[in-house]
Amino acid sequence: MSHPGRSRFPQHVRRSNTAWAARRGAALFCVIAAIVLLSVLAAALAVFSGSSSQSQTSQPPSVAAYYLALSGLNHAATLSANELEALIDTSGLTWDLGGGRVTLEVLGRDAGDAFAVAATGVSHPDGPRRSACRLPGSVSDAPSTISFEHDLEDFDLPVTSGDLAANIVSVDADNRVAVFGNNTQYAYGCLWYRGDRTWCESGKCLFGKGLRAFFRFAFDPVPAGLACGEGFTFAVINAAENDASRSGGMVGMSELMGYAGPGSTPDRKGLVPPKFAVEFDVYANRGVDNPNFPDSRADGSGGDHAALVFWGLDDASGLCTSGGQAYACVQDDNRHSRQGVEDVGCMATGDMPRNSQNQAGAGDYHEQGGRPDWLRSGAHAVRLEVDRGALPGILGDFTYSIRVWIDCDGCDDVMSAYAAQTPTLSRTFSLSPVQHAKLERVLFGWTQATGEAVQRVRVSDFRLYFLE
Repeated sequence: MSHPGRSRFPQHVRRSNTAWAARRGAALFCVIAAIVLLSVLAAALAVFSGSSSQSQTSQPPSVAAYYLALSGLNHAATLSANELEALIDTSGLTWDLGGGRVTLEVLGRDAGDAFAVAATGVSHPDGPRRSACRLPGSVSDAPSTISFEHDLEDFDLPVTSGDLAANIVSVDADNRVAVFGNNTQYAYGCLWYRGDRTWCESGKCLFGKGLRAFFRFAFDPVPAGLACGEGFTFAVINAAENDASRSGGMVGMSELMGYAGPGSTPDRKGLVPPKFAVEFDVYANRGVDNPNFPDSRADGSGGDHAALVFWGLDDASGLCTSGGQAYACVQDDNRHSRQGVEDVGCMATGDMPRNSQNQAGAGDYHEQGGRPDWLRSGAHAVRLEVDRGALPGILGDFTYSIRVWIDCDGCDDVMSAYAAQTPTLSRTFSLSPVQHAKLERVLFGWTQATGEAVQRVRVSDFRLYFLE
């Protein structure tokens, strides 16, 4: 469901359709120009009609000033969030319409994610019949943020491998948190945004120039005698070939984290690429590096790690099998490349990004020496920024840049770029025009999986903003 912003007297502007608002603002400016012209004519008539007539015609300039101010508020609805943000702590914008003047000021942002604005209309600004009108207002949807605070109900209906009653993935509406795992063994699931806020339709959102996201997470202690695992991802997947009913994963292969693998999809393709995710992995898989087998990892030192993952090994046959099930290998593999041994997913340039290397310090893989349980300990703040190229490069490919901060300070403001700390993870890669086009709209959410090890992860304070 959509959650419109709270109205503020006397003028509330809801930027729900920018194109319509732009036409409305332009049309209103034309009307205002006509009103100003009529006001000038009325003033001229007053000069020739004497003082008694002047008193009768003193109202038109005030009407003109009001509509001038109203046009300023309507123009605010046509501005992007970045443009409104840039006007804070400035003198604003001023338009001179000949017989009238409009000034638009952006006063700041409030707790409800609205921009507080004020528009001042001045009729006959340089004459004795000068009159002014100032109208305050708010642009409720300008920041375009999606958050647990306002939109958690739009993250309902999780996709899981088991009975929904098991709460493998669930939302806690009272505390505004999402819960993953519920200490259930051998289960996987996803939780996708399904709403219609801003540029989204049934969870399929215009990617635009990228996004900024923030959330907090914490692993709860697991029952005695059980290990904690496997972990979870925050994923962004293309909406051209996916919808909110799809999931990755496979029971018995929890290392796929519900992100890779066939899931329960009828076509056995799981979450179809292009896609990418931030992985929070708390269980070391020391098995083989072949995606045909359970424990299909060759993890390094074995501690908790975070990494950027894409999609993986596209072998000659294009099929993998496990437990009698066949599925497309290209969707199966979120393994990490081992430096000097293999580059998982490194195929044609611009077609399949290389998965992160299984090596600390590589930029797209992070672990903490001496703290093998660092992700499982305490609460963590996560900040994600993605820049999506609008124009192709010399070779025709489109550039994407991902930056992730973990345990960052003061990083919850998704309306502004974050530069206070060095990113924990970062990666720049290119996609072909075909892959880029598939990411015109995306779905976003979380995936998770458990095996013999279990977990209960609480995610809170989520907010996301799409760059326009």
